[in-house]
Amino acid sequence: MAQKRQFNFVSEKKEKIDQLVKKPTNEPKEVNINGAYNFSSGQYKTNDLNTTNPPTRKKQGRPIVVTDPRYKVSRPKKIAPALESKLACLQSYMTEFADENKRISFNKLVDTLADSYIETKLGADIKKSLKEKIEKEFRNLKV
Repeated sequence: MAQKRQFNFVSEKKEKIDQLVKKPTNEPKEVNINGAYNFSSGQYKTNDLNTTNPPTRKKQGRPIVVTDPRYKVSRPKKIAPALESKLACLQSYMTEFADENKRISFNKLVDTLADSYIETKLGADIKKSLKEKIEKEFRNLKV
């Protein structure tokens, strides 16, 4: 069997250990800041504060140029989230948007749905009179 070794850990030197954390004193500390109570200095000019321009945010993407003001969106859409979800799901099945690779606007989606309904569901006479009525309303819109 292997013999067990014994180590002598008893040290004959006794060193004094300094206290690591010093006890707090109850004396208040003094901090002097140069010019702490001097409010009359001209460090800040009021003219500089008023002339700064607010930060401008850049719009992302290409700007949409609307040449005809009748096509410009002027009212916010107020539709239910359920309808918006339904239109988003329907959008992927519409063959009219198969070649589109950019975002399809709400206006374009509803316009395509209306045109599709007119072309497929209405009879020839009603389709013709409805298209004339739509054209007349379009001409009467304020420019």
